[in-house]
Amino acid sequence: MTMRELTYQVSFNTPAFLGNAEQQAQWRTPPFKALLRQWWRVVKAPEVGYDHHKLHPLENALFGSAADGPDAGRSGRSQVQLRLSSWDMGRMAELPRMAPQHHNEVKRNGQVVPVGTDVYLGFGPITTTAMRLAIAPDTPATTFKLRCPASEADTLRKAMQLAAWFGSMGSRARNGWGSLHIEGEGLLGLEGLCDSKLAEQAPLRSLNAALTDRLAADWPHALGLCADARPAVWRVFADKKLTDDKKLVFTGFKDWKSVLEKLAALKIGFRTQFKLTSGAPHKQVEDRHVLAYPVTNHGLAGLPNARLASQMRFKVAKNKDGQFFGLITHLPCAMPHAFFDRSTVHAPEIKHQIEVWQQVHDFLNSQPASLITRIRKG
Repeated sequence: MTMRELTYQVSFNTPAFLGNAEQQAQWRTPPFKALLRQWWRVVKAPEVGYDHHKLHPLENALFGSAADGPDAGRSGRSQVQLRLSSWDMGRMAELPRMAPQHHNEVKRNGQVVPVGTDVYLGFGPITTTAMRLAIAPDTPATTFKLRCPASEADTLRKAMQLAAWFGSMGSRARNGWGSLHIEGEGLLGLEGLCDSKLAEQAPLRSLNAALTDRLAADWPHALGLCADARPAVWRVFADKKLTDDKKLVFTGFKDWKSVLEKLAALKIGFRTQFKLTSGAPHKQVEDRHVLAYPVTNHGLAGLPNARLASQMRFKVAKNKDGQFFGLITHLPCAMPHAFFDRSTVHAPEIKHQIEVWQQVHDFLNSQPASLITRIRKG
């Protein structure tokens, strides 16, 4: 078998809470493999008609699998080999001060109190009193080598391109922590992210197509489209201006924390637009439960420990000039039926879930054009 080696330089734009066996921050290959598999599925899914029954064996054949009991014979070694030049430990023990956020639902003694950006986006590894050790964003880049069958190199290149644009790793990665910066192998940077280039790398599907597909509805298999048939990908910036030659120029932030502050405010906005109509335990799914679960103080009956990850992915990206921008991306899917297996609560109708996500898109599209806008067309 002819093998091909791809080489990249990777670093973080925000603190990364990667955990080893002792839950200490450390560069490790397993999170990279998980990230690569995630975006490989998005690239590969249209080739099998979004049929997870066909995709799963292809994924196992390429990335390897382990099986016990009667299925042990189906185990296979991964054809994808990953290597990092450094396995250093993260030493970051304190975050820079961030601006607090106004949140109408956070109260103390009946009075609304501000919530910290870091705690709101990072609760778990970050608390009001401490934080877990993290890999700092100013840590030197690490060389990441990917060895694979030559026949799979093109698909994996596309997956790495998507990871470079949207990828993050570690705890609270979907909230922007552990935002990756990847270079090498002809990857396009933030400047190259636009409708046309994105369509070359991955499929894009409307909310209706993504949520009603019988074989793909409840797993993230494609980047979403807004109602205008353009990608559900937004960029957050510091300023924009029109140059003398009528060219629109977007200016980023000087630091990553300023981006997280803006992303936190937007997340509070699109979540709290959905008002909760009763107290816990809820006997039916509220609109806000569709976005992610759990919802603080608003659990669903019979599902106290259930988890449903957010479909909205936050990323802090950096351009070639060292300016920081925010990216918000939607990978739409339906609420999985298995999520409700231990409860008397039932999933809302697909039509209603689509309406909820459309409201999220509408909220982001209605924000001031001086703060956030969709990625450019071409």
